[in-house]
Amino acid sequence: MEDQDDFLNAVAVIQANEDPEAIFEHMKLIEKELQKDPPFRFGPRTIDLDLLLIENEIVETNELLVPHARMHERRFVLEPLCELIDPESEHPLLNETWEALLFKVQDQECEKVSSEL
Repeated sequence: MEDQDDFLNAVAVIQANEDPEAIFEHMKLIEKELQKDPPFRFGPRTIDLDLLLIENEIVETNELLVPHARMHERRFVLEPLCELIDPESEHPLLNETWEALLFKVQDQECEKVSSEL
């Protein structure tokens, strides 16, 4: 849904010794603690955490799909991702570079903001 307030997106790299399912469960707990409760699918929410990549691994379970199924279609994901990883590396399933995938979505509106932590 496009008729809603602007939202912020961020991409982070983490190091973990846990398996993807455990990481995903931690993310769901964070969402629950922060009361993620959109009034409808893709509606406004307090937080939305997605597990995008795990190096070049492919994970497919009933609860989890990595790489994220639609990340390659979203400029707001690809732009910050390409700042954190080698943009010349390839999507593990699509065999296209992240840079090439980002180029395909340049027509999508996306404004970069900066924040000091």
